[in-house]
Amino acid sequence: MRDTYDKSLSRPEARHRYWHIHMAGRDFFPDSNEVFTLEFHGKKYNLKVNHKNDIMTGQLYEVYQFLEGHRITVSRNQEGIYVLDAPDTKPYPNI
Repeated sequence: MRDTYDKSLSRPEARHRYWHIHMAGRDFFPDSNEVFTLEFHGKKYNLKVNHKNDIMTGQLYEVYQFLEGHRITVSRNQEGIYVLDAPDTKPYPNI
């Protein structure tokens, strides 16, 4: 099993607010439709992987701007919570 999952966002992922999980990294995340907790900048989000191996991430986009080519890295802490690191991502200018 992997320790982290990392990728660069494609244009459709950034535009339509989802992350597609490639088969090579699928075992890192829970089974489809199982809710998991993702922590990002101290806030916790409840997400799940759908039947197409996509994670709908619209909640994260309420404050932060994810663009094509931005790198995301997801790890798991000791409590089983997934932690997102997105160094390229910044809050929207209006916020």
